[in-house]
Amino acid sequence: MEYYRHNPLEVRSTMRPSDFSSSSDSDKTIVSPLPAAPSADARAGRTEVRRTQPGSHFAAPQKPKASSRKGKRDERTPRNRRRVPLIVLGVIVALLVITYAGGAIIFSNVFYPGTTIAGADVSLIGPGSAATRIRSSMNRYSLTIEGSGFSWTYEPESADALFDADAAAQEVLDQNDALRWPVHLFAALTGATKAQAENETIDLTAEADFSLFSDSFDVASFEESLGAAVDSFNEGRSGTFDAASAYDAEAGAFTVDKARSNEKLNRDNIIAYAKLALADLDESASLDKLGDDAFLPLVEGMGDSDIQAACDAANELLGVNISIKMNGNEVATIGSAEVAQWITFDENLTPTINQEAVSSWASSLADGLDTVGTKRTYTREDGKQITVSGGTYGWSIDNDTLVQSVVDAVNAKQSTEIEVPTSQTGDVYNGQGQRDWGAYIDIDISEQHARYYDASGNLLWESGVITGNPNKNCDTPTGIYMLNRKARGITLRGPKDPETGEYKWESDVDYWMAFVGNSIGLHDATWQASSSFSNPNAYKSVGSHGCVNLPYDKAAALYDMISPGLCVIVHN
Repeated sequence: MEYYRHNPLEVRSTMRPSDFSSSSDSDKTIVSPLPAAPSADARAGRTEVRRTQPGSHFAAPQKPKASSRKGKRDERTPRNRRRVPLIVLGVIVALLVITYAGGAIIFSNVFYPGTTIAGADVSLIGPGSAATRIRSSMNRYSLTIEGSGFSWTYEPESADALFDADAAAQEVLDQNDALRWPVHLFAALTGATKAQAENETIDLTAEADFSLFSDSFDVASFEESLGAAVDSFNEGRSGTFDAASAYDAEAGAFTVDKARSNEKLNRDNIIAYAKLALADLDESASLDKLGDDAFLPLVEGMGDSDIQAACDAANELLGVNISIKMNGNEVATIGSAEVAQWITFDENLTPTINQEAVSSWASSLADGLDTVGTKRTYTREDGKQITVSGGTYGWSIDNDTLVQSVVDAVNAKQSTEIEVPTSQTGDVYNGQGQRDWGAYIDIDISEQHARYYDASGNLLWESGVITGNPNKNCDTPTGIYMLNRKARGITLRGPKDPETGEYKWESDVDYWMAFVGNSIGLHDATWQASSSFSNPNAYKSVGSHGCVNLPYDKAAALYDMISPGLCVIVHN
């Protein structure tokens, strides 16, 4: 059967014979014109064709009210959309609540990651397992206190002798604060917990809690052992601020760090700190965490800033460079290393120059520069090499004047040259051990002969002599002397006789040339036989009381040739 739309008001049916041959009357479809007025759908040109089942009646097709259902659907959509975020939020909140509750339960029974007790890692395990690990770790437990060059280690005899592992594990777990587990877990995973522990301020007034420790633990023995180590460390340290300990030779300056190397450890604070660390079963405790509390103060009532100011003031004095010259030649330099040895600090930490220290330096310098009385070697013009020491001729440093010159230059922070002031000089300066004279009289006791050379080495005068009698303990003293005095027509006298009060001997001379004070000198000796002046052994029998006897004419000639200050050398 086919249905054709003829017009909006009528439906026609065209049936083929085959459509009826196999159908009964009851199966026939009845088609009739629509008597009713056209519906809105019909007027709109829409027709619904419906095939009826056998036995049913055909009714006018009805168009579903699609527009009505669509309107209802549109009204429900915004409301549904508003419900979705609420549902998602509810799910998230539920998950968070479940997660939080689960975490609180978990961390009420296990330790946070990174937790250690007595060196044992007890991360994410319960107190029972933790106690087992602690006991195992405690067999290797030790506490080391170290820092600033100090190091001391405490090792208990056994774990059982130290503390109760079960109680320790439970106490640490009780401190988990499980209700705030997200905060603690985050801190543990990010390392914030460790950083906080490292930066935590130590309260040295707090009492160490040894309640979990064994009754056999002897805290007094612990304190005594650590105290002895601190005392040993403090030996050799003055514990005060002074220039010697504050000067850093490598840096060439006074520094606070170097000054603090002289500090003494604070015995009481170190022991208190160690007890707190032991009570927490820490394996190490750095003195750096104590800061200044680890040491006794260098200066009572003054801190690092005061010491730094003192060092800065002292360093200003170190900036000088002074050249010390002797006869035009540089013999010493003064720089920061030397000045640092002379600086002292008063009670107000004001740096000053210690003149006694400078005087000591000047004396040491003089010991290396002075030639008076020192051993000197020279070659006489005839080729004989001679070494002699003693006497009064040569260079002598004026220490007091040198000290004041140096102190003034340092205080003025002035780099300069200072010519060494002298109380006595020679003709030339060649350093110790060398010839420092020009013209001189050479008196050779072994040869019993005297010679006078000018500064150029020319022989100007010579003569046989008779020196002091060694057999009467009247030896002529050897050494390098300076001619002190010339005189004419004097009387030489010996010591007085204590019984008579008279001089033991007297001799009148016309030419007197003294070189050892005014008691030993060259002079004419008319009482000596002329032959004795040519006999090199005569002095052993007819020798003088110590003077150098000359023939009259030789004494007269020499007297007119020489002047006070001339070098006179006597050697044997």
